Amino acid sequence: MHKKLVFILAVICVLAFVGSAPAGPPAGTKWMITYDGYLEKLTDPGGITTMSADTLIVVNNSHPAAGMAALIDVFDKKGNKVNDTPLGLLNGGAIWPNNIIPADAYGWITLGMIVARDTADPWGFPGAEKFSFRIYTNPSTPPVVEVKQVIYSGPTEKPPGELIWQTQYFRTWCETSLGGLNGTGVVLKK
Repeated sequence: MHKKLVFILAVICVLAFVGSAPAGPPAGTKWMITYDGYLEKLTDPGGITTMSADTLIVVNNSHPAAGMAALIDVFDKKGNKVNDTPLGLLNGGAIWPNNIIPADAYGWITLGMIVARDTADPWGFPGAEKFSFRIYTNPSTPPVVEVKQVIYSGPTEKPPGELIWQTQYFRTWCETSLGGLNGTGVVLKK
């Protein structure tokens, strides 16, 4: 009886560990780029959502002839995944078919478009929140990923995917380039 109980408990522990283990990169991933960004997104009692800060993520496919698969996962400060499945990147507001960025093109998305809730500062009050993200791609060389973090001149009601391209609303911004053959950031080959 004691051996059966130990065996059953061992099976339950293994199943619990396997079920809670983070999923690996999607199949076909050759490169994974990780970085972080900030978002401040708040909804007032009247239901109006405003943005005060956001992060734009752009993945460039510089290959002259081949398409490139690209997906993104976003995580909160505790490491919890914000999106249920890896998301595709956008082409002017629509997701590229089959998550493939065509040759000599780019895909983009903002944290404000992915995070569907209000943000909170480290003490739990409404404010800016830090998120991390992973971009999975499959080209033969590491892709170039541009990240632009923006603070707006004041809270605005425009949708994040539209607002991030309107520089007249920027108070300040910074940008970096990750990956590529000479870029900064963490680039992992699978």
